[in-house]
Amino acid sequence: MNPKHFSRRDFVKTASLVTAGLGLNLNLKGCTSSKQRRLSEIGLQVSTIRAELAKDWQAALKQVAEIGYNTLELGGTYGGLSIPEFKDFLSGIGLVSLAGGAAMSGLQESLAEIIDSSLAMGKTYIICYWPWTDSAENKTLDDWKMVAEKLNQIGEQVIKAGLEFTYHNHDIEFKITEDQIPYNLLLDQTDPELVGMEIDLYWNEKGNQKPIPYFEQYPGRFPLWHVKDMENTPERSFACVGEGIIDFPAIFAKADLAGMKHIFVEHDRPENPMECARVSYQYLNQLRY
Repeated sequence: MNPKHFSRRDFVKTASLVTAGLGLNLNLKGCTSSKQRRLSEIGLQVSTIRAELAKDWQAALKQVAEIGYNTLELGGTYGGLSIPEFKDFLSGIGLVSLAGGAAMSGLQESLAEIIDSSLAMGKTYIICYWPWTDSAENKTLDDWKMVAEKLNQIGEQVIKAGLEFTYHNHDIEFKITEDQIPYNLLLDQTDPELVGMEIDLYWNEKGNQKPIPYFEQYPGRFPLWHVKDMENTPERSFACVGEGIIDFPAIFAKADLAGMKHIFVEHDRPENPMECARVSYQYLNQLRY
């Protein structure tokens, strides 16, 4: 057991119980009460601006910092820089690389290297982005149980190295399989001391589920959030944060219960990447919860 990790989770659970006992309602849209907070840190998943990075990565990251972002979720470096050089560049413009990861196959093949590079970059989190080597059609509950077992094994090594480990969902985790929801199985069969969740709020909604019931059933399990919005169309495609239908004020009102520590704006296919990053930041920067 990781005592430091355990105490933080205990704190989150205790705080959420105290809040519930006091009957506080933090979801007050438009309220300017001093009880409400604002986000002190807003991060960006850099895949959102991949097109801009390909054109001029230095200029793109400087723009990200100028918009107001503090942290990044990314893997590797740019421009052929070494990790220390790239870390210094980020520090010089006011950004920190906080998290990154790989698919399960990459983690299994190169975990030692990923841990070493994450430590060198000063990251806190390693993320499993996808547990399969295919499109994950027709998976059984036994297949998902194997995923949970692998996540525990990887998480144990990551925690021993002094980092934290999280799992990122898509919508397939919410597809009912043999009368069960695989995401619930993963939460039930992974050790909370070894595996946290990077909940993707869009994919959770696309999977016809809601995040708040998960926060209530599994308090403290969701330290990282991918924040992206959903279009109000039959296709329910991606939208820049604040321009869609996801009720972010209600979700953020449960941040303590969820155990949220960091958020990353993301959009998989933005028409104007940097403008999407900008309007998403502006929305979240004015959010009170």
